[in-house]
Amino acid sequence: MKVCDPEAVPPASDKAGRHYLFRQLASYFTMVLQEWEIALAREQLANKAKGEEEAPTTYASKAAVNAMISSRENMRPLFRKFEKADVPDDILKPVVEIVKAAQERRYVDANDGYLRLSIGKAAWPIGVTMVGIHERSAREKLHNGERGHVMGDELTRKYLQSIKRCLTFAQVRWPPSDIRQLMG
Repeated sequence: MKVCDPEAVPPASDKAGRHYLFRQLASYFTMVLQEWEIALAREQLANKAKGEEEAPTTYASKAAVNAMISSRENMRPLFRKFEKADVPDDILKPVVEIVKAAQERRYVDANDGYLRLSIGKAAWPIGVTMVGIHERSAREKLHNGERGHVMGDELTRKYLQSIKRCLTFAQVRWPPSDIRQLMG
């Protein structure tokens, strides 16, 4: 089931269209998380099949399991927002763009969408901003009250990071046919 184009996201007035889109997005992330869990279980079975009765749990395998579990937990607020149809358009459209690119196995494009969503295009203050008595000309652009990115909210930050982890797993589980579409 392919997700619609980000430009074709139904308006807030189209309740049925948005509900269908939210179900599609929730189904995609649920499927990725289930595949991730199955892949980790297969890996554990493969280790046990090698003749190791009690397979030694390495740090990497523990970290992989913990990443999957925390991603699943951190996605719950997003799933609740999908159920309540309470996802703002400034988050919904980039998430649709990310999922559509991931479904088409264009992981570099999905990662670009993730970066635009998480970081945004706001000016970031780098280094020392006040070095003397004169204020720099671009100083007002840094604090103009415009929301530059959505990472200020803790719940949003967590589920966006979980989306990124799902992308990372998806490119391993469903590799692209074009090697240039692998994200770093």
